[in-house]
Amino acid sequence: MMKKMLSLLLSVMMTLMLFTACTAKNEAPATRTVVDMSGTEVTIPAHVNTYVESWFAHNAVDLMLNKAEGMLVTCVNKNSQPWMYIVCPNFYKAVSTNFSADMNLEEIIAAKPDVVFGSNEKYRDMFTAVGIPFINCSFKTYDEMVRSVQLTAEVFGGDAIDIANRYTSYLKERLDWVAKRVGDIPEENRTTVAHGNSIYELNFDGANTIIDEWIKYAGGINAAAEGMTGNLQTISMEQVLQWDPDVLITGKPKKQVDQVMSDPAWANLKAVKNGRVYSNPKGVFAWDRYGVESALQPQWCAKLLYPELFEDFDIAQELKNFYHTFFYYELSDEQAQMILNYETPKLD
Repeated sequence: MMKKMLSLLLSVMMTLMLFTACTAKNEAPATRTVVDMSGTEVTIPAHVNTYVESWFAHNAVDLMLNKAEGMLVTCVNKNSQPWMYIVCPNFYKAVSTNFSADMNLEEIIAAKPDVVFGSNEKYRDMFTAVGIPFINCSFKTYDEMVRSVQLTAEVFGGDAIDIANRYTSYLKERLDWVAKRVGDIPEENRTTVAHGNSIYELNFDGANTIIDEWIKYAGGINAAAEGMTGNLQTISMEQVLQWDPDVLITGKPKKQVDQVMSDPAWANLKAVKNGRVYSNPKGVFAWDRYGVESALQPQWCAKLLYPELFEDFDIAQELKNFYHTFFYYELSDEQAQMILNYETPKLD
C-alpha cells in the first residue's frame, strides 16, 4: 500500500513539474532589449503600447509607423506643426508640452508611458531615474534615418515593421532615380546651392549634414560646404558674397525670400539677380531637416535645379502619392501646392 502511495505521489509531482516547465516555456517574456541610435542597450516592455515623443522630427516617424495612436505626450503643437494635426487628428489626443533637461516630470510620470523617444542624451538619466526607458532615435544622415525608422518599427512591432521596410525601399528607389537622372552633368556645369534654416539671418548648413547629402543627390554643389561643416552655422555676409551661389534656399516662408530679394545688401548675388531664391517646402515636418518627408526633398530640389531633366516629373503628384502611402491622407491639389509653397493651413 505504501509503495502505491509513494508511486502515486511521485507521479503527481512529476506531472506538476512538467506542467510548470511547460507553462514557463509558453509564457512570453515581460521585457526585451533594443539598441538605440546612441548604441545603448535599452530594456523595454515586450509590448510597447504607449509612448512619449520628445524630438520634433521623430513625430513624423510616429505618424507613419503608428498613426500616433499610442502617443500620450508630444513636443509639437498645432501652431508649430499644423499639417501634422490636419493629417493625423490623433495628435489632438496627446498632451503637448515643452521638454528640457530640468523639466517637471509629474505630467509624464502620471501618463505612465511604456517608453520615451528622443534625441537629447541629457534626457536619458532623467527618465531612467523615474523608471521610463529612454530610446535615442536621433539621425543626421539618410543612412542613420533608415536605421532610426527601423529601430522605431522594432519598438512598435506588428505592422510597423512592414511599413518601415516599404519606406526604406521607397527612399532608396527615389534617391537612386534622382542620382541617375543628374549623373551625367559635368562637375563644372553643376548648380551651386546655399541652404540655411534662415538665410536672411545668415544661418547656413555646411558639409557632413543631411542637407549636404540631398543637394548632392539632386546634382548640386553645396556652396556652404566650402570650409564649413555642420548645421545651423551663423556666418558673415561677406562669406555669402564670396560663395555667390547660383541658388539660395531658405527654411523659412516666402516672406524671407521677399526680404532677400528686396535688400540691397543681397542684390549682387547671382541667385538674387536671376530670381533663384526659394522657400523650402514644409508639410507635416520641414522637408529639408530630418523628417521622413526628406525622401521628397532631393526630388523637389533636382527639379528646381534642372527643370529640363525633369519635365515628365510632377512633384505635386509625388507628394500626394507619398501622403497617401505613408501618412494615410488624401491631399487635395490645393493642399499639395500649399505644402510646396510653405504655406500654413488654417485649422478648424
